[in-house]
Amino acid sequence: MKKLLTVILLAAFRFTGAQDLRQAEELVSSFQFEKALTILSAMSDTTNVAIPLQRGYCYFRLGNFKKAIEHYNKALQLDSINRIALIQLGQLYSRSNRFGESKMCYERLIHIDSTSSYYFKQYGSLATSVNDIPLAIDLYQQTLVLNPNDLETYALLGNILLDIEEYPKLDSLLLQGLLADSIYSPLLLLKAKSQMGQQQYKQAVATVGKLIMKSDTLPTYARLLGISYFQLRDYKKVIQCMNFLISADQKNDWIYYYLGVSYRELKDLPKSIECMNRAIDEGITENIEAYYTQLARAYEDKKDFKNAIHYYHAAYEKSKSKILLYHLARNYDVYYKDKSTAVAYYRQYLASDDTIRIAKEYSRHRLNSLSDN
Repeated sequence: MKKLLTVILLAAFRFTGAQDLRQAEELVSSFQFEKALTILSAMSDTTNVAIPLQRGYCYFRLGNFKKAIEHYNKALQLDSINRIALIQLGQLYSRSNRFGESKMCYERLIHIDSTSSYYFKQYGSLATSVNDIPLAIDLYQQTLVLNPNDLETYALLGNILLDIEEYPKLDSLLLQGLLADSIYSPLLLLKAKSQMGQQQYKQAVATVGKLIMKSDTLPTYARLLGISYFQLRDYKKVIQCMNFLISADQKNDWIYYYLGVSYRELKDLPKSIECMNRAIDEGITENIEAYYTQLARAYEDKKDFKNAIHYYHAAYEKSKSKILLYHLARNYDVYYKDKSTAVAYYRQYLASDDTIRIAKEYSRHRLNSLSDN
């Protein structure tokens, strides 16, 4: 009789525990994690792995990584090869900057099941985050061996190959990925960037055109088009692209730089000067020497040699580029009757290690002419 009573009580206990667990799972499915934790915390069963798994998940979703890690480790104590616990711990450790422990979780998962592309992909993400590029490449390649239709992984691996300028490998990868989906935007975008990196600007324009056909023109697409058109010397289209970016509140200094150069090439010197000044006003960057130089060129084309000299000086102060000495010499030569400053700059330029043959020859010619006078 006593044994029967024990069996009945145990069954009732298990039934109640199962009911509580189902209720907690329903709360979790409706994102009521705090309420689910109240039920789970009151459960006294220490042998059911589902309980620490659910508690770990609730704490994870609530942003309490310390508690989440604690409960997923309790799940592993009950089941040392529990894949849910290991994959969640891999992510939690990574997001807590505990990369060594995260790596161990993914390696254990791959040891348990080396046919799961998801494990390789998650491990690849970790390797990317710690800048272990060779490992990340190997892991993403293995992911694609196991799942050749994973378009996201093509893009993840593609971005790494783009960053390290491995264009032949990137092009081969994109060819495979686009066979799976010929209009997948992230891969088409990578293709355009690869073409630009290889100075294939006409092809890049065509690729970006495919992207625009399937969606609205985005600032990213306008930027790539504008830069490609600039390299192709189609300055009217450069202006269209850059003005689109400005209308989309993308007011970066380089946009005004491209506008300034394009307007100068189209002989609209007032607009060129206005845009180059805006480039300078938008922010002092590592490109400031180029902005000053282009502004000087615009003033020179306008035959405003005084301002040209001012901005060539500003460019030289920022970069010490030797060719700017040549430009200063020419402008002093044209603007001032007293040629002494021009002569000094011609001589300074000729004494430099600059290798531009035409500039060197012209400087020698002018020095000889001025000496004869």
